[in-house]
Amino acid sequence: MKIAVVVVRTLLGLGFTVFGLNILFPFLPQPPMEAGSLTAQFFAVMVPTHWMAVVGLFQLVGGLLVLSGRAAPLGLALLAPVLVNILSFHILLENGHGVAAGLVFSVLEGFLVYSYRGYFAPMFTMNAVPGGK
Repeated sequence: MKIAVVVVRTLLGLGFTVFGLNILFPFLPQPPMEAGSLTAQFFAVMVPTHWMAVVGLFQLVGGLLVLSGRAAPLGLALLAPVLVNILSFHILLENGHGVAAGLVFSVLEGFLVYSYRGYFAPMFTMNAVPGGK
């Protein structure tokens, strides 16, 4: 199990580190967008407002934290909302096209959340009080 966690942590961490860097410093080719499409309209707002830079920063930091191993739960917590947005984008704006990578990363994230479940268990309490236990 420990080997599987290291392999999955490495795959997820490297994936988000590379794609986060690509958002901040584009080096991978991007497919052209159809003019006037929902995707083009979405990026017409997200890129000039630097919103995508924030997303890229969260991907980069989350990926590096997952890669580090010591702060993997924090990295997973940062990457979870990013994954929700990746899946939402591909499902809602692209009618499911390109959703496979988001699904793969979601499965990897789910495996790691389960592996680190002891760190996440307190979040699911029904008796939360301010100040901790």
